[in-house]
Amino acid sequence: MTSSSSRFAGRTAVVTGGAQGIGAAVTERLCGEGCRVVIYDKSADHGRITVDEFRRRGWQAHLAVGDVTDQAAVAAAFAEAPGDWSPPTLLVNCAAGFVFAGVEATPAQWRSALDPTIIGLSLVTQTFVNGLPPHEADAAIVNIASISAHIAQEGYLTYNTSKAAVLGFTRCAAQELAPRGIRVNSVSPGTVWNANNARYHREVLGLDRPAAEAAPEHGGKFLLGRFADPAEIAAPIAFLLSSEASFITGVDLPVDGGYLAV
Repeated sequence: MTSSSSRFAGRTAVVTGGAQGIGAAVTERLCGEGCRVVIYDKSADHGRITVDEFRRRGWQAHLAVGDVTDQAAVAAAFAEAPGDWSPPTLLVNCAAGFVFAGVEATPAQWRSALDPTIIGLSLVTQTFVNGLPPHEADAAIVNIASISAHIAQEGYLTYNTSKAAVLGFTRCAAQELAPRGIRVNSVSPGTVWNANNARYHREVLGLDRPAAEAAPEHGGKFLLGRFADPAEIAAPIAFLLSSEASFITGVDLPVDGGYLAV
């Protein structure tokens, strides 16, 4: 994505899970609109590739490698931002635990699902809020939920529960932080055609994207009859972070091709 817009010029954002998928698309969108972005990701390899690419485009991106469930690592990630950058006033929580299990889920599976998605979310948000400049009235947070947070799906108990918790966290944090002028919202994406989903459909189901989108049980589930591209999720996230959404807080925005409408 290339944009001449500069609505985030001079701002600094932190994007967890920002090296791949939706997180990378969000970083690309923000950088393209003048933002400086700290990509906080546990994958050093993917992170370096993403940061190097964005820097080649002349954008300001910085990589902080660490686990969102590690309080010391979270603190270090925020402290590592270049000294000539303004303090972060924008936050996108993309990091999550992708564990899909039903009632047979083990305690270890539950921890793997909930720790990054909720404990990590809380640690990063707490650190972000504590580091905001005094009297900051233009800060914004967007958390990534899922259409799975709104529905029941067989074998998805761990994942759906963790994403439903994101919705509760968003509403409560929005209420608590509103007196400081900090807005907190979430986005619930539908299925996104990213590298992981492409690999799953190809290797497990034997389907390329056109075939998967034509299948009633896959792309056919959505009113628009297709999956989303990561950039289509990044665009509404950028909107919620911007001053254009200055009177929006405590809400979840489904970006789901009409999935939840039927």
